[in-house]
Amino acid sequence: MKKIICLLFAALMIAAVGRGPVSEKEPVSDIGEDTVKSSDTEYTKTDEIPVLEGKIIVIDPGHGLNNISAYEPQAPGSDITKPAYVSGTSGKYQTEEELNLSVGKTLYTELIDLGAKTYMTRHGHYSQRSNIERAEFANGLNADICIRIHADGSEDKNKSGISVLVPGENHYEGIDILEQSGKAGEILLENLVRYTGAENAGLSVRNDLAGFNWSKVPVVLIEMGFMSNEKEDYLLSQSDYQEKIAEGIVNGLEEYFLNN
Repeated sequence: MKKIICLLFAALMIAAVGRGPVSEKEPVSDIGEDTVKSSDTEYTKTDEIPVLEGKIIVIDPGHGLNNISAYEPQAPGSDITKPAYVSGTSGKYQTEEELNLSVGKTLYTELIDLGAKTYMTRHGHYSQRSNIERAEFANGLNADICIRIHADGSEDKNKSGISVLVPGENHYEGIDILEQSGKAGEILLENLVRYTGAENAGLSVRNDLAGFNWSKVPVVLIEMGFMSNEKEDYLLSQSDYQEKIAEGIVNGLEEYFLNN
C-alpha cells in the first residue's frame, strides 16, 4: 500500500511540473472589442497614431500690413513682375487680412492638437514676407504641404462660393508637385464644401502666382468665399463658420495624407 501511495504522489508531481508555473500576470479574459491583435503585436484603438502626427504643415494667411512697395518675378527666370505685397479685399465686418489670420490661427490650433508640426508665415497683422519669401519659408521647412488662406471679392455682388487654386505648368519644381497639389486641392475643396454647405466655385489652375511658382513643396490656395457677397461676408465674420472652414481643411488633409 505504501508503494502505491508513493507512486500516486510521484505521478501528481510530474503532472504539475508539466503544466509549468502559473503567472499572476496572465490575462483572465478574452481581448476586448476595442483591441486589435496581429501575429506579433497587440494594441488598442486609443494607441493608433493620428494621421497628421509629425506632418509638416505650413499655414500662409494671405496678405498682411506693411508700407513696403516692391515687385518680384512671377516665376523663376521670368521677366514678368508682380507686386510683392498686396492688401487684399475687404467686407463690411473685416478686411481679408484679418479674416485670413483669424482662420489661420484656428486651423493652427487644430493641427497642433492632432500632432502636426505646424508653422505660420505670420502670427500677427504685420508681415514683411513677400509672396516668394512665403514660398521659400515652406521650402526651407521641407513642408509636406503649404495651405494658403485667402478670400475673394468681385464687382458682381451675387458671386459666392469656395474655390481652391493649384499651381500650373510654370511651377518651379515640376510635375510631381503639380500632381500632389492638384490631388490635395480636389480633396480639400470637396471637404470644405461639405463642412460649410457653401457653393462649390471650382478648382482653378494658376500659372501667374509667385507663391505657387517658387514653391518646392505641394501647395494650394483656398478662397474661402466672397466678401463682396452680403450673405457670405456675414458668414465669414462668424467664429462658428470659421471653425467649419478649419474643420473642412483638417478633414481634407487627413484624407489627402491617408491616400498619398
